[in-house]
Amino acid sequence: MSKLLELREKRAKAWDAAKAFLDSKRGGDGLVSAEDNAVYEKMEADVVALGKEVERLERQAVIDLEMANPTSEPLVSRPAAAGRASSVTLVGRASDEYRRDFMDAMRGRPATNVLSVGVDPDGGYLVPTEFETQIVNQDWSTWIQAQYAEALDD
Repeated sequence: MSKLLELREKRAKAWDAAKAFLDSKRGGDGLVSAEDNAVYEKMEADVVALGKEVERLERQAVIDLEMANPTSEPLVSRPAAAGRASSVTLVGRASDEYRRDFMDAMRGRPATNVLSVGVDPDGGYLVPTEFETQIVNQDWSTWIQAQYAEALDD
C-alpha cells in the first residue's frame, strides 16, 4: 500500500508543479509560448501516466482482496448434524442413545443393553468415533475403567 500512496503523492506534486509552471509562463496576453507549451504537455503526460499507474495498483489491490476470499462456505455446525435428515434414524454405534450410554459407562454410571450392539468379540466396547480423541486425551486416573484397562504400546 505504501507504493500506491507514494505514487499518489508524486502525482499530486507533479500536477501542482505543472500548474505553477503554466501560471508562471503565461504572457501578458494570457498565452503560452510554443516551447513552454511543449514542456507543459510533457508534465501533463507524466501526471496522466502516474494516474494510470495508480489506477492499475488499485485494481490489483481489489483483485488481491477477491482472491483472498475463501472459495467455499466454512463449516459453522457439526457436519453430521447439519446433513442429517430428521426422518433418518441412526442405529448401532452412530445412534445418540449409544453415545449417551457409552459416556455414562465411562463415568461409572449404569449402562443399558444398547452398548451390546458395539461389543467387540474379544471383549470391551467399540468407541464412537466422536469420542476417540477425547478418550485418548483424557486423564485416565479419573475414569472408573482405568483399573480394568491395559495400556498397549504403539
